[in-house]
Amino acid sequence: MYRFRQFLDSLEHYELTALKQQIEKGKLDIIKEVQEKLKEHEKQHAKDCATCSNSLDPYNTNNYTIIFGPDDFRKKASFCGLDCLEYFLINIKQMKKGAEKTKFSGANSAGDKNAEKIE
Repeated sequence: MYRFRQFLDSLEHYELTALKQQIEKGKLDIIKEVQEKLKEHEKQHAKDCATCSNSLDPYNTNNYTIIFGPDDFRKKASFCGLDCLEYFLINIKQMKKGAEKTKFSGANSAGDKNAEKIE
């Protein structure tokens, strides 16, 4: 919202009134504009490989891009080849396995034995 505020601050009075009139008359659909801009960002490929940091040629057919994560927090990663994509996926699997092992599982039996009795 800060950048939107900066945008509004950069407009002259007549530009603000014209913008207000367009919004009120329905000639400017802000939601549609934001959705179109999001689609543009999603179509745009990264400039560097997420694994090896090589520069990516946007016209090369050997580039791969994956979009992952929950709907409200999507992430995008681009790769220069299948080997980098495979390396990335293997590391993601290993990270998930490691995270599952370190999840807190509550008090263990030793913790129960050491707990004080409260009467």
